[in-house]
Amino acid sequence: ATYVKTYARMRDGSIKFFKDGYTDIRGRFDYLSLNTSELVAVEKFAILILNEEYGALIHETAPPKR
Repeated sequence: ATYVKTYARMRDGSIKFFKDGYTDIRGRFDYLSLNTSELVAVEKFAILILNEEYGALIHETAPPKR
């Protein structure tokens, strides 16, 4: 039950909320799948991970290669 919130820096320089939710039973959160084509315009992701027991972490990553 870890909360994950993702923001994306778009190629035009703007910052957008991308997706949030909780990890599944395996501890995974699929922040990439959306029903839009916005992923092609993402330059970088910022991922906030919040866990009551372990605290918070912010991780930055590039979008996956196409």
